[in-house]
Amino acid sequence: MREKIVRLLPEGWSLEGKRALDFGCGSARVLRQFLDEAQDAELWGCDIDGPSIDWVKTNLSPPLHCFQNGRDPPLPLADSSFDLVWAMSVFTHIDPWSDWLVEMHRILVPGGFLIASFLGEGIWEALLGEPYSEDEVGMTVLRHWEPGGPWVFHSEWWLREHWGRAFEVLEVDRPPRGDDGSPEITHSYIAMRKGSPEINAEELERCDAREGRELAGLRTNLRLLRGEIDELIDERRKSAGPASSLRRAVLRSRLGARARTLHRRMRGLPP
Repeated sequence: MREKIVRLLPEGWSLEGKRALDFGCGSARVLRQFLDEAQDAELWGCDIDGPSIDWVKTNLSPPLHCFQNGRDPPLPLADSSFDLVWAMSVFTHIDPWSDWLVEMHRILVPGGFLIASFLGEGIWEALLGEPYSEDEVGMTVLRHWEPGGPWVFHSEWWLREHWGRAFEVLEVDRPPRGDDGSPEITHSYIAMRKGSPEINAEELERCDAREGRELAGLRTNLRLLRGEIDELIDERRKSAGPASSLRRAVLRSRLGARARTLHRRMRGLPP
């Protein structure tokens, strides 16, 4: 990921004398790869996980700086605080997302850079078990119950359309392809420069009714969500099967009347 960040920055751009933030740094797994640059740059990291931030403070600060952020913006930072922000495996699990992208825009200096990884064609088939179709994927959010956040997939056209309202998209790095034409199973990356001087969450989320891929992407997300619901219902039925059968058997037996009375007493109801 360090190599990706360095390669996606403009040729000749250097961290020397600049400030950079690793948004969602965890235990500095990426940030620690820049310790040499930390001698001439001010490098920061933030994360929602307190123990990870405590570890970084104990083991890597100085030269790194870090703080714990909340679940929602804003960050405790002034406007135009950083020349560079990167977010590795962060927007892959954030929903809602638009307020955080506005926050990235706020803390970057004019012309500052944002580099983020995203779940695209390299991950789609591996996780969802179906072919990836660029024109039928927009922003797809699944598995909302995951403790680390949902799975959030993006297509390149959708990122250019929506994120491109706040940033100038410089490059989208999609996974390399094998001899059979299939993409490598890995993240994709987007590099952007701070653009529009003013932006808000509503404008970022707005769907262009003239863009047919918006509707196609929503249909794909709806279809996959319905599939998830069906799977959850099946799992619930299977797990509840033996218990439900036992409950029915007890209620039909000579213990049924006592069971009903006990149940009502436990709920604080009259017998």
